[in-house]
Amino acid sequence: MAEEKQEVSDPYQKYKDFQWENPDEFRNGPIGDESRKCRDLVCCIIFIVFLVACVVVAILGFVKGHPSYLLYAYDEDGKACGHSEGYEKYPYLYFYSVVSNVKNLNTDSIINGVCVEKCPKDVLQQNAVDYTLSCHPSTNNTDCKVKAEDYYQSKVVLNRICFPMNDDEVPFDPDNQVKVKIYDTETKTSFEKVVKKSDIIKYPDPATAQNPQKEYILLETVKGEDSKSASAQLINWSYFSVDRLATWISDLYITRWAIVGSLAWSFALAILFLLFLRLCAGVIVFLIIIIIEAGLIVLAVYFKITANDHEDQEDTVYETAMNALFWVFLILAIAWLVFIIAMCNKIRLAVALIQVTAKYLNSTCCIIFVPFLFFLIIIIWMAYWIILSIFIYATGEFSKNSKVIASFDWDASIRYAWWFHLLSLFYITAVISAYSQFVYSSSACIWYFTSEKGTEDNIIKKSFKRGIRYHFGSLAFGALIIALVRLIMVWLESVKKRVESTAGKTSESKCFRCIISFLQCCIGCIGKIMEFINKHAYIQIALKGDSFCTAAWEGFALIVRNLGRFSTLAAIGSLFTTIGTIFISVSSAIIGYFLITEVPYFSEKLNSCILPVVVFLIIGLIMGLVTMSIFGISGDALMHSFLLDEELNKGQAKAFPDLQKFMSDER
Repeated sequence: MAEEKQEVSDPYQKYKDFQWENPDEFRNGPIGDESRKCRDLVCCIIFIVFLVACVVVAILGFVKGHPSYLLYAYDEDGKACGHSEGYEKYPYLYFYSVVSNVKNLNTDSIINGVCVEKCPKDVLQQNAVDYTLSCHPSTNNTDCKVKAEDYYQSKVVLNRICFPMNDDEVPFDPDNQVKVKIYDTETKTSFEKVVKKSDIIKYPDPATAQNPQKEYILLETVKGEDSKSASAQLINWSYFSVDRLATWISDLYITRWAIVGSLAWSFALAILFLLFLRLCAGVIVFLIIIIIEAGLIVLAVYFKITANDHEDQEDTVYETAMNALFWVFLILAIAWLVFIIAMCNKIRLAVALIQVTAKYLNSTCCIIFVPFLFFLIIIIWMAYWIILSIFIYATGEFSKNSKVIASFDWDASIRYAWWFHLLSLFYITAVISAYSQFVYSSSACIWYFTSEKGTEDNIIKKSFKRGIRYHFGSLAFGALIIALVRLIMVWLESVKKRVESTAGKTSESKCFRCIISFLQCCIGCIGKIMEFINKHAYIQIALKGDSFCTAAWEGFALIVRNLGRFSTLAAIGSLFTTIGTIFISVSSAIIGYFLITEVPYFSEKLNSCILPVVVFLIIGLIMGLVTMSIFGISGDALMHSFLLDEELNKGQAKAFPDLQKFMSDER
């Protein structure tokens, strides 16, 4: 008797056998406020306690911080230029060993500097070996001398530091320099150049044998390879001249009303693209599928023809390689065709949902302005966090080893306060992000079940209220996970830097760095997974009002049961998100370009259109990213709503009956 075959267990069966509790409660869409309850109250209390702790840390920073120490520049001995005792007459910091340390790859002392009475602007004399500064001597520079190669003519920046001058600001020295005119044969223009007198050499006139000599300029000088100062060896400062900066500011000021107007036409382009998606999403996907299939076939034919040519030339190596590529692309073309046929219904469903998403955003245009509200909140929070960071950094004992910027010796309490302050950055930012995702998801879910009935009313306002009133604890729970993951990533990076600085490049340090890099990779993957799970958990919370853990479980189970649909929607949605972002940004830049170049009000005053066009492009890019991010989240929320509608109504979605024609029995 043949042995009975053992049944192979399906590890995903428990997700596929998932049963909804009280399905009648959700049959008509998201439950109302009367059925919702405050969830994850413990996490809400934790967040409130966290905010109280943030206030305590803020008091510590603002009371014990000494940010005034950061207003001064410090020499290599840790003395504040213009402030420390005996340094009152030397308010500026001059770096005296930059070039030589860069050449010697000595980064430890690259910022060695001394406090000087004034920033030197003198031109070095010919064959000069060094230059004597008017400075307060330091431990490593007792005679205030700078080597000729390290000397640079400087100007005052931030009222504290001697910064290298650019070529336009260097004063002309008639005793050691001369102005010459040079003609550029390529651009057919002439310009004036200041060169050293030592770069002028005299030779007898080759045209005659007479004694009078002609003056010549060294070719290296004409090409700009001479070094007027140490700064010229490091950076081409001439491009960032004051005149050029003034021209840029002038162009932005002239086109200020066009820049303001770009916000309006970028928004209009976003709405136009969404309207275009409603009408032509299917056509676009169909064309992309055909283009990919045609491209694979063309490449296969090309490599086959190339292989035949090499066969005629008896080149067996290239013939084999071309034949291999032919079979690779032929198999890819066949696989792509089979994939499209197998996924046809899922692709049609994804396209239909994208069209529904575009319809939702067109009918609820106000949702596009919501991200800017959250963006403003994050900007205010970031500004406060940076200010408090300055105060916390300036808490503790002033370090005598300060260089350029004041440094402080922290005790354990301040160090812990700093790590907590860093956690507050991640946690509060994640809470704001979670709340925004909930608002987008909730608005889309409510619209899905009410738009056909014409009963939707203030869905954005209702979503804001639900997020605060009932589900803030759940949102804080998900945000806390993300914040802890990011904090661990930063901590691992700090450990890695500490190992590199203490152990050098020994075999043990390499082993530790390898382990830390592996842990960073694992934690980073966990972070990405949790962001994905959180997004779908927030959608389930918007639909059913569950706690975070329950919503995360049900969202994950829903994805597993409909993996093909979600993957297809994600792929096609990413495609349209990319296309939309590019379309909005590029179109905004093109409209702005024609406006400022064709309208006399702008074109007659404008110096260059490059910078304003870049601003138009950036504004369009931001509007595109905002619109398409809402498009992506709303698409996922509508997918959840559709699947909930379908599963609770025995495979027949009632809210949008038109979507049923794209359904497939195979999930």
